[in-house]
Amino acid sequence: MKMIKNLLPVLILITGAFYVYQRYELIPVPVLYGIVFIPALLAIMVIGLTIYFNRSKVFFYALIIVIANAAIGLKWPETELSYALLSGLLPLQLLILILLPDRGVISVRAVPAYASMLLTTLFAVIVVMNPPVWAAQVFLTDWLPARYFDWTLLSQTVLGICLAVFLYTLVLCFVRPSPQMSAGLGVLIMLIVQMHSGDTSASLNVFSITALLMCLYAVTQESWRMAYLDELTGLPARRALREKFQQMSGLYAIGMLDVDFFKKFNDTYGHDTGDAVLQMIAGKMNKVTGGGLPYRFGGEEFSIVFKGINSAEARPHLEALCVSIANTPFVINRGSRRKSDKRARLKKNKSVAVTVSIGVAESNSSVPSPWDVIKLADKALYRAKQNGRNRVCD
Repeated sequence: MKMIKNLLPVLILITGAFYVYQRYELIPVPVLYGIVFIPALLAIMVIGLTIYFNRSKVFFYALIIVIANAAIGLKWPETELSYALLSGLLPLQLLILILLPDRGVISVRAVPAYASMLLTTLFAVIVVMNPPVWAAQVFLTDWLPARYFDWTLLSQTVLGICLAVFLYTLVLCFVRPSPQMSAGLGVLIMLIVQMHSGDTSASLNVFSITALLMCLYAVTQESWRMAYLDELTGLPARRALREKFQQMSGLYAIGMLDVDFFKKFNDTYGHDTGDAVLQMIAGKMNKVTGGGLPYRFGGEEFSIVFKGINSAEARPHLEALCVSIANTPFVINRGSRRKSDKRARLKKNKSVAVTVSIGVAESNSSVPSPWDVIKLADKALYRAKQNGRNRVCD
């Protein structure tokens, strides 16, 4: 589901690109005069945003698009070999950038990405300036009957490279779904189609604009994620809860959840294990019944919002969540402990119990504000702690 959600905007943009490309000649001339400036404006916008948010993957995607557009527009691939090199190396370089971790734009850790682009460029320039015999044999040989490939400008070797890179990137979108990965697949498709179509104004404008829009989508999605989602648990963060409260009215219930003895747990097993516990609890909260919406409130505290029901109706769902967490054994292994802590010398794969306490309150005429309701839920949480923990109180 997450993969489909990320790919859907990319597929819509691809469909729109093919539609506009087929009807490019029908666009009024005054509009065409303005379209030629859009790729440059989009490139500046995307590169500026990626530098501001320090998103290196999308930054390099945009850089690849600019390089491809400039090379084709300036007629750099003058020979059949140079065009084949450009068409084959760009998808390979894009795949390398997709596989490299996001290490920032201006950072020492981003050196591998810059180095790979520099080495690829040097290789292409050297081969074009002094073509070795093997280059033409590899990139220009017809391995299959040529009559089956007269529909494209790409050589058979380049088509093979493009197909392999496309399939590998598609698999990555299933394995590691994210807006950045989906944008990488979309940019790859646009690059392949652009090289297939040649240096026409239609292909240069339509496909480069589409690819840059995919980059813009990815960086805006990433900025939204940074602002509204908790990085550790993936749950909506307190900012998202604040905006949710601005829209709420009528009847609702709010649950406040706290991990029992979490400080002691962290001191004993280490913060890495504590983070894993919070992730496990967040996974359970995502499955809460009753239409509850989970949020990371801060630290080891979480909140759950139930719209349209009171605290008595929300309580069975919270109790089910409490039981589910308590009945889920949490396994601690040596890799998740602090080696310096002598108290953490445990047997490998030891299982420990994790429990939570929950307080719940509801809105009414005397408590109109969600923040007042959350204060009451917090007091109920304190009572749950006093009454022995691992329980729900209202």
